[in-house]
Amino acid sequence: MLKAKVLIVGPSECGKTTLANFLADATENIGGEYNPTQGVRILEFECPNVNGNKGPGCEVELWDCGGDHKFESCWPALMKDSHGVIIVFNSDIPSHLKEIEIWHNNFIQQQRLLDKQSLLIAHLKPGSGNPDENPISVSV
Repeated sequence: MLKAKVLIVGPSECGKTTLANFLADATENIGGEYNPTQGVRILEFECPNVNGNKGPGCEVELWDCGGDHKFESCWPALMKDSHGVIIVFNSDIPSHLKEIEIWHNNFIQQQRLLDKQSLLIAHLKPGSGNPDENPISVSV
C-alpha cells in the first residue's frame, strides 16, 4: 500500500482544521467554537483505489499545522518527508492574501515540491463575504 504525508498549512483562522476533518471524514470534530491548532494535529486515514479501481490503496497522514508564526521553528520538522502541501487561506481577510507568499516560499519552494504536489485553497467560512460575488481563484 502506498503512503503519503500531506501538510495543510496557512494563516490562523482560515479553515485548515475544518478542511482536514472533512478530508479525513473526522466528522465528530465539526462545528463548535474556534480553537486554534497548537503545533500540529495528525489525522490518519486510507484512500482505496488511488489510481482507479485497479490501483492500490493509500495510507494518508494529513498534518493539520497550526497557523501561528510562533510555531515557525517547528516548520522544518513538519516538512520532513512530506509528499504534498495544501495552502489554505481566507480571501475575506486581507492579511491572509499577503501571507500566501510566505507559506508558499517556506513549504513549497524550499522543499522543491512540484506544482502537482501543491494545492492552494481559498476557503470562505459559511456566511462570510458577499453571496453575489464570484469566488476568487488563485494559482501558485
